[in-house]
Amino acid sequence: MKVRRVLCAAGLTGFYMDDKEAIREGARQDGFIYRGRPLTPGFSTIRQTGEAVSVILVMESGEVVYGDCAVAQYAASGGREVPVRAGDLIKIIERDVVPWLEGRDLTSFRKDAGEFDRLEVNGEHLPASIRYGVTQAILEAVARERRLTMAEVVADEYGLELVPQPVKINAQSGDDRYTNVDKMILKQVGMMPHGLINNVEEKLGKNGEIFLEYAAWVKNRILDIGSPDYRPTLRYDVYGCIGKAFNNDLDRVVDYLIKVEKVCSPFEVFIEMPIDLKTGEAQLEGMKYLRRRLDEAGSGLKLIIDEYANTLEEIRVWVDAKGADMVQVKTIDLGGITNIVEAVLYCKRNGVLAYQGGTCNETDKSARVCVNLAVATQPFAMAGKPGMGVDEGVMTVYNEQERILAILRAKKRGLI
Repeated sequence: MKVRRVLCAAGLTGFYMDDKEAIREGARQDGFIYRGRPLTPGFSTIRQTGEAVSVILVMESGEVVYGDCAVAQYAASGGREVPVRAGDLIKIIERDVVPWLEGRDLTSFRKDAGEFDRLEVNGEHLPASIRYGVTQAILEAVARERRLTMAEVVADEYGLELVPQPVKINAQSGDDRYTNVDKMILKQVGMMPHGLINNVEEKLGKNGEIFLEYAAWVKNRILDIGSPDYRPTLRYDVYGCIGKAFNNDLDRVVDYLIKVEKVCSPFEVFIEMPIDLKTGEAQLEGMKYLRRRLDEAGSGLKLIIDEYANTLEEIRVWVDAKGADMVQVKTIDLGGITNIVEAVLYCKRNGVLAYQGGTCNETDKSARVCVNLAVATQPFAMAGKPGMGVDEGVMTVYNEQERILAILRAKKRGLI
């Protein structure tokens, strides 16, 4: 199916772009904004409106498909793409992407999206945000042509068996970390609450006491208002703040993680980015040390890597080194969505758990495409996104997954 015309529409994401370094260094929160000077290149204020670009493909058949380009909430952190404005992205798309797409016959998601992801202009790859959005549109175009769900196209082209069963949904609380936990419990999300522990003084505590109190509250709240059979996996993202609180003394970090595990019992608990040692090499060695010490202590607490595993190549390094129990496959950072599929499958083949994550700073469209990828590849969990309000992101992802599963089950029974 040939692309007749490419259009662009500027849009908004489900959240904002935040300067993580400024927040971690103590930027003062004032209502919904942060006061202070940005510390990360590309930020004019510590919190900035999230912007997106819809890349719309008008096909010769008359079909119209699209994908959305955006960057992560914590843009420019740990090697990620810097904050971008919709107008700047549109200029790049019109100059470098439109000539490549218009008139092209899209026949294979894996081939065409992979080719676009590898495209170089003046010796450089296109921004990851553009590759992310355009390859979403390519997948939808191929699915429309073949009259299949996007999940079926992915499974067929990667030789996967489609299992019509739901993938666990992870919800994240944002700063409303108490009310939003109640929402997660009522909706029985499979993985929660994230917690947004991104500051030592206000959210972790100088000796970790604030976070321990919060983790205990979450555990008790689940047992108090949750149904008797509700047993979610607990995931907390601490943005390196445990290491910062203990001056990156890894033995003290281990001792503290064991306290966290005890507080969270009987629930399984994952801690994302307990340390942030500023370089990929140092982070890998540090995380391996934590895992070894936790094993020696008989701890079942699991570690997740996020930053420093931003690309497919970096994820392979972490998986090969067994540097973490789980990799957050940060969908929005990987560029073309073929890389998401390959990253999840690489984790699974090599005995490392995959969390198909992303960012609150995405759109409804990118979230729904990612659900199709998750149904096809079956990671441990996938992100409920976009936004930080729980309800909207969980609704978007849950409903899309249930629609796909209903279609797959009906086909299996020969009903359609």
